[in-house]
Amino acid sequence: MVEGLRAHKSQRIVFIFISLLLLGQLPFFSTHAEQMTPSKSSSPEGPDLLIFLSPQYAQDTEIYSTLLLYCTVVKTDLGWITRIIRLTENENDFQTIDTLIEKTYNAHPLKACIMVGEDIDTALSGDTDYLEQPSILPWLSLGGRSSYTMTDQGILCVLKRIDICISLLYPTHTLPYEQKREMIIFVFNKFTHQRNITKQDTIRVFESSEINTDSKTLYQALNKYGSLLYTEDPTNEGINASLQQPYTAYFVHGHSTPAGTNLNTENNTIWFSTRFLDTIQTPLFGADGCYVGGWWSNQSDNNKLDQSIDADWYGSKIFTSRSLHVMALGLLSQTGFPTSVSFIENVMPGLLQGKTLADAMIGQNTIGDTIIVGDPTFHFVEE
Repeated sequence: MVEGLRAHKSQRIVFIFISLLLLGQLPFFSTHAEQMTPSKSSSPEGPDLLIFLSPQYAQDTEIYSTLLLYCTVVKTDLGWITRIIRLTENENDFQTIDTLIEKTYNAHPLKACIMVGEDIDTALSGDTDYLEQPSILPWLSLGGRSSYTMTDQGILCVLKRIDICISLLYPTHTLPYEQKREMIIFVFNKFTHQRNITKQDTIRVFESSEINTDSKTLYQALNKYGSLLYTEDPTNEGINASLQQPYTAYFVHGHSTPAGTNLNTENNTIWFSTRFLDTIQTPLFGADGCYVGGWWSNQSDNNKLDQSIDADWYGSKIFTSRSLHVMALGLLSQTGFPTSVSFIENVMPGLLQGKTLADAMIGQNTIGDTIIVGDPTFHFVEE
């Protein structure tokens, strides 16, 4: 990603959803969608959360049963109705999807969608020098084309209000099916069985002084919600030591690639690697920088989203970390607009005060893509 207004390619903007029936009808779908029974705190008219299963996983009974258990626990915890949609190959029609998700939202305001499967044809955000990045811009706000601008160059990002939390769960494409299958089961079991997460004493932030002129103030304001450990231009020893302690949240901000973030003014001398996320002890991690929401591919700039080829990219670590529930990847501390647009400024206060991630995001202003990886129902509980 780049700062400010950004153009996104439109020719290949395709997303996989399903043709939903009107919510007034019985919840029957050709893809065997499952709607959980409404609780007394939820509206009986429609879902709060949609889970879309990519065609390659749609008929896997163990994945499906794992998701059903997650849905039951979410309903007990939050009172949310969840609908699982198992996709078929011929249901990959963007125009139908775009219309139907808005119909669903208008009938019953959705809070979140979880997209499961790396073979989903996702809208393209960035594509250059073998760096690929998906976009959630067309679905982040549900106002049709009025929520973003279509140009000859693609989707032009404009200031908008977030209407729904979109979360991506994409196993690395080149891994064997059985391994990807186990990853999906593992991550939903984590979301299911680790619900009562309390805040720790500390929020950890590492930033490069080369690019923190405006963001430093935003990050330091988090000290209102807990003890803040803020370090500018950390050492490798400091980063390694930080991996031994638990945190409420952990952020890194610097020049980035899908494989990690440079946290020093000297190029790649202090490198925060994605491999550290397998050790880190926090439920919430944020990587603030360009291309942190993407992956490496075998293709150069070809105006379409190509499959990931490296198992170690930021978003992949949700499947290997035992502690991570949510990852926010993108320009998290973006400033310079008439109103606040950053994830740090707009979303973190609500999240740190007990809101779910989806509730903390909805209604906030944003510009550009902040990719959410993980559980949109994540929230802290009182100790």
